[in-house]
Amino acid sequence: MNTLVTHAQTQSRRIVAAAVSAALLAIAAPVAAQAADTAPLAQDGFDRTTSSGWGTAPTGGSWSVIGGSGSSTAGSAATVKDIQAGRSLRANLAGVKAGDVDVSSAFRVPSAKEFYFSVEGRRQADGAAYRGRARIAANGELKTDVVRVTAAGEKVLAMDTTGMEVAPGQDVSVELEVTGTSPVTVKTRTWLSGGTVPAWAVAYTDTADNRITGAGSVGLWAYNTPGNNPISVSATEFSSSAVDTTPPPTPTPTPTPTGTPTAPTDPTTSPSPTGSPSTPTNGTEGSGEPEAPLPMPTRGSLPIGQASYPVAAGAVFVSPSGSDTAAGTQAAPLATVTKALSKVKSGGQVVLRGGTYREYFIVPPGKDVAIQNYPGEAVWFDGSSPVTGFKASGSHWAVSGWTAQFDSSPTYTKGEPDGTTAGWQFINPAKPMAAHPDAVWVDGVEQAQVGSTSALKPGTFYVDYATKKLYLGSDPAGKKVEASTMAQAVSLRAPGTVLRGLGFRRFADSVWMQGVITSYYTNQTIENVVVQDPATAGIGLFKEGSTIRNVTITGAGQIALQASYADGLMVDNVLIDHANDEGFNPAPSAGGFKVTTTRGITLKNSEIRNTTGNQFWTDQSTYDINVLNNYLHDGSRWGIVLEISSTATVAGNVIANNAHDGVMVSDTDKVNIWNNTIVGNKRAAIALVQDSRRIEQLSVSGHDKRRPQPDLTMPWITRGTTVGNNIMTGGSTDGADPILRVSSWEKVFDGNEMLASSNGNVFSQTAVGAPKYVTIWSRKGANAPSYATMFNYTTATGQDKASYNHIGASPVDSSYRPVADVKAQLAAVAQPLPAGVASKLGDAPSTQALGAWR
Repeated sequence: MNTLVTHAQTQSRRIVAAAVSAALLAIAAPVAAQAADTAPLAQDGFDRTTSSGWGTAPTGGSWSVIGGSGSSTAGSAATVKDIQAGRSLRANLAGVKAGDVDVSSAFRVPSAKEFYFSVEGRRQADGAAYRGRARIAANGELKTDVVRVTAAGEKVLAMDTTGMEVAPGQDVSVELEVTGTSPVTVKTRTWLSGGTVPAWAVAYTDTADNRITGAGSVGLWAYNTPGNNPISVSATEFSSSAVDTTPPPTPTPTPTPTGTPTAPTDPTTSPSPTGSPSTPTNGTEGSGEPEAPLPMPTRGSLPIGQASYPVAAGAVFVSPSGSDTAAGTQAAPLATVTKALSKVKSGGQVVLRGGTYREYFIVPPGKDVAIQNYPGEAVWFDGSSPVTGFKASGSHWAVSGWTAQFDSSPTYTKGEPDGTTAGWQFINPAKPMAAHPDAVWVDGVEQAQVGSTSALKPGTFYVDYATKKLYLGSDPAGKKVEASTMAQAVSLRAPGTVLRGLGFRRFADSVWMQGVITSYYTNQTIENVVVQDPATAGIGLFKEGSTIRNVTITGAGQIALQASYADGLMVDNVLIDHANDEGFNPAPSAGGFKVTTTRGITLKNSEIRNTTGNQFWTDQSTYDINVLNNYLHDGSRWGIVLEISSTATVAGNVIANNAHDGVMVSDTDKVNIWNNTIVGNKRAAIALVQDSRRIEQLSVSGHDKRRPQPDLTMPWITRGTTVGNNIMTGGSTDGADPILRVSSWEKVFDGNEMLASSNGNVFSQTAVGAPKYVTIWSRKGANAPSYATMFNYTTATGQDKASYNHIGASPVDSSYRPVADVKAQLAAVAQPLPAGVASKLGDAPSTQALGAWR
């Protein structure tokens, strides 16, 4: 049977890989025939002058030209004059013989109502040939076709539109590739000369009995349709080369400890500092009036000082001006939380009056109390202290007697050095001071730490532990200098503790401490809390049943929020901003919010932005994951990563402008991805990938040891995924990244095994071929094909038959609402919300919408 299919192809060999097995996942790009890195078979720029015929090409031999009233070359163009309506021209290099061949040419658009220009490959003595045809309609629309010519006539095998209009006098390029014999694969593309070369627009796998299998010559063909005036046709260049059909080798995943996929190269475009999608249309595309901009909801904690909780009778009071010898009443407050916890009874309250506290406190077992601010008063726990007494020291300034020292162990084990295995190193060599918790602020501006006095310059500082000196690279005269003097703020050890209405800033925690606020006990509640500028981690929770609600974490040096063995964790209305600002390697554990070995995690109504690393990441056998109604944007890597996990719902989210894929599902089964707006990410909107890891491999890191081993309910296989009602744009336009990627690196799964169903989605491209592919689709036992058009993708896979291919500017406005053209497709495209997804979102199962609810 003849089948439509397109494949990735460039003129030179290319392997696209990314590491996923822990920190390294080999992502092998779809492999197709590649143009050989050899001398061309034919090449001609027509840089000569002839009065009769086109003469001899510098490479390829003599031209044979038929048609028109005459032919000539001049001014870097080869011309055939006076081609009558209904007649054609043919130019051929009979001396070139090739079977697997690439042929390209460019022509100048003539003044004609409709016109055809083709390049030919495998031309036989009887005139049979394959053509890659540029077709210009009467309205100037540029289209492209694959054609087979035989003695029986011409047969159009595949066609598509470029989405462009051209005008007389413009130069247009057309390219054809023919490979194989059983079957024969024929591909073509057409574009404005000098512009970006697009993906193959159409391709055809020819299995017909009259397919052309023998080597043949190459050349050109053009046709002036009936009803036109006589025209002249000029070609401006021609080239042909053999195609090497031997696929490049596919990299094998390197077994390493569990981590995040990383790409072979970093993006060349930095994430936008705003959350807006690229080229927003403000709702003006299509018909209808533009809607007023709708701001994103404000997420995170109330500003410190605005929370107001009732004060219970018998509460114990604390004030910066209090005394630990006082009674702890409102009239006679204590000075420290530690003293208050010694007085308060289980189930009671510790109420803090406004001001700044410099204290680390432990909530001991049996003190399951609420620790909160006094209504409407600002309470800050500050891990820094003012520093004075700096004196000039050469070109620097120094203060003596500096005794604050912190452990700089780079791993989760105190005193253990960094790893040496690729993908298992915490420290990026470009950021050697990342694990050093010391921090200094000059007039509120954080300074960068350096490792010696010789590295000092304005905006930096150095701490010499041996001589107990703190050095500044900027003159502190007349400025306020503050430096961290405390490592941690709170250890929650009483199940049922409530921490609310408080701020924590500038604590110098080490990596192994796992947070400024930590709990290894159950059922903690953290609410309306701000954690600002922690040296490494913000909050760490490592037991069941906790809730984080209305919390803001900004400027975390390594990771803002982390959880492990935290079954039933609820994270609601959290803001995470600029996490990993010290620049730790994103793997094994740095970024916005990471969850491992947890059964039941919900992240909802939250915003994670500007992360150096992954914004949200589950790993190491996390089960029952719900990511609902969040805004994840402008991160340096993935928006969402679900890795060696199981059973997830990702719904109602805006996932925008991240430097890698919007959503990466790696070795994770039963994922429902519904009604998300996934736009402006630099790679795929959704990537479903599978590497070599399996739950049966007990030596591989990432098993939940609380479960029977191996836990066959969690196979570490990407399968059973459903995708519906998402609005999606693709990533880069350089050929590597589609809108939807489904890839099994070891070629052990077909795409339809990994993706159970996909429908009702909006696949948005700025133009056909931008991005180059709609999908890359896994094929069992074979290289993954790439589909450049929705038609080819849906025909080949049976997926997304009701989905909509939006061609043009952004499919959403500046508020991430669908533009008019997309909204008009709602009734025809959107699928009813599955009952399981609807129940998590609190919607009716029959709800139909496109993208996130805005």
